[in-house]
Amino acid sequence: MKFGIRKPNIKKSIKARTTGKIKRKMKKASNPLYGKKEMGFIKNPKKAMYNKIYNKTSINAFDVYKKSNSLFYTVFIATPIFIIMLGLKFIYYCYKYLMLGIIWGVKKIKTILTKHDENNNNEE
Repeated sequence: MKFGIRKPNIKKSIKARTTGKIKRKMKKASNPLYGKKEMGFIKNPKKAMYNKIYNKTSINAFDVYKKSNSLFYTVFIATPIFIIMLGLKFIYYCYKYLMLGIIWGVKKIKTILTKHDENNNNEE
């Protein structure tokens, strides 16, 4: 379970904002219970409880700016935390793709060497 500030996810944010009214109206027309309160709990109680606790114990990184009217808080607390989180995410992805690249390179070299050994064995 996450406590504190959640990492922003741009893809999910865009997806949530671009789901249109037409799609929601179609769902509501086909399912009379769509969009009603507490339907998530009836459908999947475990997921509903998890989401309720998750949303109460964590906050969105962008909401830190919205909830604070204090310039001191925004400048000295929220902004550094946000910058640090983005920096850590950047470093994480750099190392992740660096390691994937190294693994891919090692596999490629291994296949080349095995093909080279097979060709030498066939020539003899």
